[in-house]
Amino acid sequence: MLPKKNPFAFNAKARMKLCGFLCLIPPLAIGIRLFYMQTFLYDELSNKADRAIYNFLKEDRLRGQILDVNGNYLAESVRTHSCGINKRYVKDKEATISFLAENLPMPKREIEKLWKEKGNFFFVAKKIKPDVYMKIRSVLRKPLGQGLDLTPEYERIHPYGTSALDILGEANSKNKGLSGLELMYNDELSQDISKRRAKRARRGEVIYDRSLKEEKSVGNIYLTIDALAQHYAETALDKAVQDYEPERGIIVVQEPSTGRILAAASSPREDGQALAFQFAYEPGSTFKTISIASALDSGAVSTEDMIDMDGRKWEVAPRVVLQDKQHKEEELSIADIMALSSNIGAGKIALELGSKNLFYYMKAFGFGTKTDINFNGESKGSVAPYSKWTKVDLASKGYGYGVLLTPIQLVSAYSAIANGGYLMQPHLVDRIEYANGKVDKKAKPQKIRRVLKESTTEQMKEILEYVVVEGSGKRAQIPGYGVAGKTGTAEKVSKEGGYAKRLHVVSFCGFTPIKDPRFTILIILDNPKKYTFGGTAAAPIFKQVAEGLLTMYGVAPDQPEKLVQADAKKK
Repeated sequence: MLPKKNPFAFNAKARMKLCGFLCLIPPLAIGIRLFYMQTFLYDELSNKADRAIYNFLKEDRLRGQILDVNGNYLAESVRTHSCGINKRYVKDKEATISFLAENLPMPKREIEKLWKEKGNFFFVAKKIKPDVYMKIRSVLRKPLGQGLDLTPEYERIHPYGTSALDILGEANSKNKGLSGLELMYNDELSQDISKRRAKRARRGEVIYDRSLKEEKSVGNIYLTIDALAQHYAETALDKAVQDYEPERGIIVVQEPSTGRILAAASSPREDGQALAFQFAYEPGSTFKTISIASALDSGAVSTEDMIDMDGRKWEVAPRVVLQDKQHKEEELSIADIMALSSNIGAGKIALELGSKNLFYYMKAFGFGTKTDINFNGESKGSVAPYSKWTKVDLASKGYGYGVLLTPIQLVSAYSAIANGGYLMQPHLVDRIEYANGKVDKKAKPQKIRRVLKESTTEQMKEILEYVVVEGSGKRAQIPGYGVAGKTGTAEKVSKEGGYAKRLHVVSFCGFTPIKDPRFTILIILDNPKKYTFGGTAAAPIFKQVAEGLLTMYGVAPDQPEKLVQADAKKK
């Protein structure tokens, strides 16, 4: 039986339709796939394509500026460039190296050595000069410049040289703060390192995508520091260091009504090492102002009291004898105790006040606690609990021994006397202004607490003025202006133990004018090689700095009659 014929096998039309249908399947599948990719995978594939063409290159963003209270630049960044070589794109090695050797301050053999030792890409020179940059830039799109790369960087400069460097600190070429305010406010000054989309052209040069705009959020920091006041302080301190050769020197200037720091000078001047906030020491006689003010405020003593000097040789405890060699009086008033800097008088007044009360006032003044001025490495000093004090401890604290404090703590305490009794929050940063217009206020005057009655501060102003007019602070007098202050000459603990007479800290702390105090100034010379005293070395420095500030700010004399008297004496 013959097989049944298949009609499809001999139907050419049907076979052509089948072939046509089969031919449509691949393009249909491709079309569906393309539709799916264009519709549902667009974002993923678009990003993948961008990544294949572009790279995101890290680029240092322009760092924010640090300015003084008047807007003068203390630290700013300038744009510079580093020159690199991408060996993969260099067409003529010898010509490229010769060109760089002619324009960069580098010998040809050094560039050849780098070429041999480094990988595919390496930097030839950092922070190239503008004229060199222009020469290299002019050949980037020419055969000679293929493979050369100019990478933008920023160099931190200080228009005032090393002035305030101890406060400002340093930042490196990678836009990172290393010390001082540069480190503390690194986020505000730099934010994140900018990542810009770019592609590498055929000749090796980098082409940035200008269609992408980035938000600029870096801030400029305005300090309470006045550049001119800082200059006065540093100039006076440098002269004192030259004359007396101390291990370290410190000058702090504060505005007593607001707590703002107008100047803070350190010697040696090292980036981020601001001794005004980090140095802790036993103050000696400048602390008598605190103990005696506390005793007057509490009512333990009054300005009419006379203190028995015990023949100027007082046995505080068995085998512990305190002597006054600077006077021959049998009794002294509170004012004379300060003017003559009597340790016996201050020690006895401390005993009248008592351990608990003195401790209370010391803590109220802020001793033994950080001021929160917000500077790295700030010391809080040391005040032992009063329960551990002996009679000798209490007496010695009355004249400034057995307590560690910082310059910023002491100057703030004197400012509390100057402003009527309020401990103010000290400020170093005035405000931060951001590129988007936001302003972060930092230095609003803030009263921490009242530490003295206003009547007590008026009494202390009279006493401290008497110290300058009739006592150890005579060399701090300024014609036409009332000056209130106290000298200090404190022995230091030696390595062998005990206090050494040839190791000492000389100081003066005071404020002026008395009627409306504008400046509280502290001078410290730590362990000067040339033996001196607070009244002979620190007081004249106070006068020098204060006179400059009074002139600079145009402060009118509060005691013009003294100016007339001074002119009469000259004639």
